[in-house]
Amino acid sequence: MVTTVMTGWMQRPFVALGMLAIAMAMIPLNDALIKLMSAYMPLAEIALIRGVLSMIVLAVFTGGVGSMLALPARVFWSFYGRGMCLVLAMILYFVPLGSLPLPTVITIFFVSPLLITLLSVPFLGERIGVHRMLSVCMGLIGVLVIIRPGTADFQIEAVVVFGAALSYAAFQIWTRRLKSVGNLSAMVTVQQLCYITGFLPILLVNYFMPRAASDNATLDFLFRAPVMPGMQDAGFFVICTAVVLFLSMASSNAYRSVEASMIAPFEYAAIPFAVIWAIVIWDDWPDGLSWLGMGLILCGGLYTIWRERAREVEVMTSTPMPASASAAQAAQGEADSEPRS
Repeated sequence: MVTTVMTGWMQRPFVALGMLAIAMAMIPLNDALIKLMSAYMPLAEIALIRGVLSMIVLAVFTGGVGSMLALPARVFWSFYGRGMCLVLAMILYFVPLGSLPLPTVITIFFVSPLLITLLSVPFLGERIGVHRMLSVCMGLIGVLVIIRPGTADFQIEAVVVFGAALSYAAFQIWTRRLKSVGNLSAMVTVQQLCYITGFLPILLVNYFMPRAASDNATLDFLFRAPVMPGMQDAGFFVICTAVVLFLSMASSNAYRSVEASMIAPFEYAAIPFAVIWAIVIWDDWPDGLSWLGMGLILCGGLYTIWRERAREVEVMTSTPMPASASAAQAAQGEADSEPRS
């Protein structure tokens, strides 16, 4: 009875959106803690630990492992290829955190919904109008303003983050093509398997052929030797796990309770909160051009959302946004595995 009442209360739109807003305020903290660990721990070690923990959760609380083992070979490898797109996106997203400010990384990555809209034309056969094409152009101009190619402030790591957004867009396009194949629990479990199998070889390279410390924080983060996590690291992993699990619940609950087009603006709240965490932890304030680039990407994304809602079309708003996509799918997978009364 208490569970039923609690579930009903959580599904009220203002409660669901409020929980999502809190989760989106917290998820940049996850990235900030990973950025802190990037100073001494390789990315592969961080990702592998998180992947193993996620797999344990899925094995204990869902039927995902059994569903994965029951997949036909063709479907499994389709899921695996899709999952490796997200592994690549994760590498390209987190590695530049060693060199770039957190708000810059998160803001550039949030151009991916616009890329999804753009890629839906050749790969899904969807049509987009002039207004949404203009919003995509606005977001891409915002990326150029932040990256600043050809200037003294240009850093190749910013282009790497754009590659992460592109890889994530490919991941979501592939997800849509597979929406009627297999089941969500199996898809999410295969995704965690991709994290483990994708990062384990990199960690072995880190262990047997580590890169000596240099003045390139990005390459050091990718290739340095693994370390034994300390108590502080354990605390960071606990916080990151709690944040991701809360986001899983909040995002999944929101997508089941509220129209997707109403949810997306709350997910863009990750951008200003990334700025807040960067200021709190590093006293790192964006400059004027960075603010302009963030504004263009926000305006482009939010205008696309408004336009889709006004015309009742479905291009990007039915898909979770970058900060919560895999988390929302994981939580939905857990929900799908629960018995229905």
